[in-house]
Amino acid sequence: MQGSEDFPEKDQVIETRLRTPGPPEVPVNPASQPPSDLHPSSFRVQPNSFHTPASKIKAAVSSAFRTASNVEDRRNIIVNLDIPKMIPEIPLQDYVDYIMPPLPDSLKGNIDNVLKILESDGTIDVSNDRWSTFPVDPAHASAHESVVFQGLTAIFNAVVASAKRIDSSLNQTFGLIVNGNVPMYSDRGASSRPDAFNKLFKIIQEQKATLPRSGCKESAEQGQKPKSQQHHVYDLANPQQFKLRDGQNDADDDFAKLIYDMEQVLARDPCRRFTFGTTIENRTTRLWFLSRASLLRTTAFDFIKDRHKLVHFFLSIAFSSLTDMGWDSTMTLCQVDDFGRRQYNIEVNGQLYTTVEVLSDSSADSPLGRATRVWQVKGSDGGIRVLKDVWLESDRLEEHKIWEAILADAKALNGNEEDNHHEELEKRMLKPMAYCRVCVDNQADDTGTVMLSGYDLSSAPLVDLITPKAPSVEAQSVAMSMPADKDSTIHSTNAIPDGLDQKYDHSHRTQRTNLAQRRVVEHYHHHRYHYRIVFEQCATTIYDERSLDNVFRALVEVVKALYVLHLAGWVHRDISGGNIYWFADGQMGLLGDFEYATRLTDRRRHNVRTGTPFFMAAETIGNGYLFTSAKLNLEKKSRAKIDFNLTRKNTVTKITVPAVGSTLPFSYNPLHDLESIWWIIVYVLYFNDDQCSPSQDSMCRQNKMNELFHGRLDVTNRLLFLRDFGRLPDAKKYLSPSFTPALKLLVQLAELLTSAYERSEKSYPMKIDDQYFIIHDDFLEPLLSEEYVGPLSTITLVHVKESSKKRTNTTPPEMERAPKRSRTSATNDQNGANSRQRKRNGRSTK
Repeated sequence: MQGSEDFPEKDQVIETRLRTPGPPEVPVNPASQPPSDLHPSSFRVQPNSFHTPASKIKAAVSSAFRTASNVEDRRNIIVNLDIPKMIPEIPLQDYVDYIMPPLPDSLKGNIDNVLKILESDGTIDVSNDRWSTFPVDPAHASAHESVVFQGLTAIFNAVVASAKRIDSSLNQTFGLIVNGNVPMYSDRGASSRPDAFNKLFKIIQEQKATLPRSGCKESAEQGQKPKSQQHHVYDLANPQQFKLRDGQNDADDDFAKLIYDMEQVLARDPCRRFTFGTTIENRTTRLWFLSRASLLRTTAFDFIKDRHKLVHFFLSIAFSSLTDMGWDSTMTLCQVDDFGRRQYNIEVNGQLYTTVEVLSDSSADSPLGRATRVWQVKGSDGGIRVLKDVWLESDRLEEHKIWEAILADAKALNGNEEDNHHEELEKRMLKPMAYCRVCVDNQADDTGTVMLSGYDLSSAPLVDLITPKAPSVEAQSVAMSMPADKDSTIHSTNAIPDGLDQKYDHSHRTQRTNLAQRRVVEHYHHHRYHYRIVFEQCATTIYDERSLDNVFRALVEVVKALYVLHLAGWVHRDISGGNIYWFADGQMGLLGDFEYATRLTDRRRHNVRTGTPFFMAAETIGNGYLFTSAKLNLEKKSRAKIDFNLTRKNTVTKITVPAVGSTLPFSYNPLHDLESIWWIIVYVLYFNDDQCSPSQDSMCRQNKMNELFHGRLDVTNRLLFLRDFGRLPDAKKYLSPSFTPALKLLVQLAELLTSAYERSEKSYPMKIDDQYFIIHDDFLEPLLSEEYVGPLSTITLVHVKESSKKRTNTTPPEMERAPKRSRTSATNDQNGANSRQRKRNGRSTK
């Protein structure tokens, strides 16, 4: 499921113990160039398309991000590729009024009294009009920034003490830690190093109480921070970054680091809905806010001169509720198991579900987006279920409502008493059993009316997040990416809608910038609400199913489900290896994740891309029709009614394929769902070996994997691969030899799809002929063929990355994974050694 199709998106190697194994990562190679016989006009995008234009996939789910060896590389990927280049900047007072946690009632109107107490106790140096702990500006200090800004801790504590003199009943919830280059800790290996952060006060007190305990000295002697002193990301809020000077490079460096700090808070802690942040360059201070829909900052203020503002902010944080600081009260820590994994109690419609295992959560690594997380959970009845937590766009229907609408339309197909279309479809769909819009403090949580208190960002000016620089080659493309979150993100201030670039030149730079700004504003209007759904069946995705026989059995049942879905006038729009399941208990293939399903008659545009790049149809990626031709003269093909009890048979009808034509305006249709099934089969064959008969040419296979599954939404190679059947027989040279029957099956399906495309598009531009969309009976024929699928029924799949390992039957899985975790530790140790060396050399260790 999306979410669940975010299969092994491992942010740190240590995460392998948290998830089911997934397909291997593929080395990054440039995609091959299209041959000269394919005219470029065949790939132009039509601006009148009803289909949402495709955009880059999230860089946070790319292998480049997951395998980056240091913090700087990971930070650059997030900041350069997953964050808008321009963000709203709002007045500080608006931030205070709409976003910042409110002051306790007893302190409202008492900021001046707190300042008087601070003056009387010497915290404020009245004669020099500054804080006593900052006798000179940070820019003029001789000490390291981690020492200079320790003065903020003294100010924070004095502010809290002064407030308690006004109201002794106040309960402090957060303290301030100026940390200085010590990484935040999580069981998933958080690597961010904020200069400071606010920490739960009770945790600070508990850790102080445990410092004298035996064992801490031993850990210190070993160069390790005692566990009692570790700063767990689950206890931290409002990460902060400081610089002694206030040059533009200093500010840019602070901004980039803070974005990564904030991203780590949201990514590592599933209980977090949003986070605050703070940057200070010399005296220039800004406050920040990040939710799953918005990144913004305030106008700057001087923390030394504007003491009223700093005191107000400190008081708001110190006495804030957890909810106002971004925590989710409907998700609470249950226990930490023997492996250090955190398990949660999650509330869904009044019922509690306890997490057992993380199935998918890499989508949460991208700061802006749906942040889909999927767990295997245990209900109060002891049953094992699947729970999905997601931030849906405010104009999207909840998944259970889409599910209900699809079944209602399927039921309407039943013209006779013996018809049972809705029943045949329902038993092949993941079944929701509980769902809700998540409520926090008795409000349905969302990024607009709740988190921003209804503040309208459209009126806020847009500012460059980082000072614009000449684009580098690395910043212009994304590395090999795995199937994951389908949200779109504005990646560039110069982004122009596809197909319109030729209308602009250098003399129209202003037009380009204005258009880009409007697109960013539209992005920030796209607020999200928090949604959860629990599914009755706990099944295995195609990614994780090791029996090739079960893979094909699952695909057969899904094609039958799509037959009813398409007859009912719907398209799924996100068929992927993570949305198709093998349900072992019922010996049944299941189709899931209907978040993006829509009626064919729905022509509303939406600015969020749909589809998983690895499995998207070529036309969907190209956003235009690719099989039109004026020379076709084909007879009408009759619709056949599927027998839902079909089993494998021995005959296959071959279809002749005409030539491919040019593209024209486009709308998603049932053939695109079926083509995604085709790409799933290709994916399974390329990313797996037969355990007993592996490939003998892994390098050639890797090259093909790079060409087809690079994730860059390039239509050229995929269209060529689909239409040029001469390529498929060559695959037997570098795939497992036992996969040969499956390659023949792919040829049959490709010919069928290509023919159906050409038949349906032959009358364009007058019309697209939907009578050729229903080809499911013919599509099932090779999938049920004993000639093709029969020889595959005994094959056990192994991921190609695994097939290269030396495995023994006596080696337990946990021992095989141990070296991966040790490599993570070794990397951290080496990073620490490098950091210490830099410090000895007098350079910053940040």
